[in-house]
Amino acid sequence: MNITFRSTVLFVGDMERAKAFYIDVLGQEIELDIGVNVGFVGGLALWDLAYVNNLLYAGKMPQGEVPAPQIEVYFETAEIEEMAGRVADAGVRLLHPLKEQPWAQRVVRFFDPDGHLVEVAEPMPAVVARLAAEGLSDAGISERTTLPPQVVAAMLGRECCD
Repeated sequence: MNITFRSTVLFVGDMERAKAFYIDVLGQEIELDIGVNVGFVGGLALWDLAYVNNLLYAGKMPQGEVPAPQIEVYFETAEIEEMAGRVADAGVRLLHPLKEQPWAQRVVRFFDPDGHLVEVAEPMPAVVARLAAEGLSDAGISERTTLPPQVVAAMLGRECCD
């Protein structure tokens, strides 16, 4: 199985303040900004902490659980079902089993032996290809994934609209 480290994700309480810090102080360049999720060139990503807690716990924190930690280690693999099986077979503590996110990406989240949150997800180009194979139009894929139309077109090897 091919699994690739993609980024470190920082969960932040104030997205605008965090973006300004990483841009103004550390000179980072935004690669993709979809509001609650900002990716910088080089792999660092910021996620809005309130959005993450709602996404992970659907507004209902399980008894004994704590809100999302402030950092997540993020990996990608096209063999997401195999990875989810490997995690289950290893008996690690799951945050959740394999599930589809609101933007159509399939992910599994779990904790490493020291309690760090780890996410393994299918790459977004694979998500886009899967949705296209299911018959969704480029515009429909853009809407479903929240990716800009030009990003969807590029992932599909097509020219984009203007």
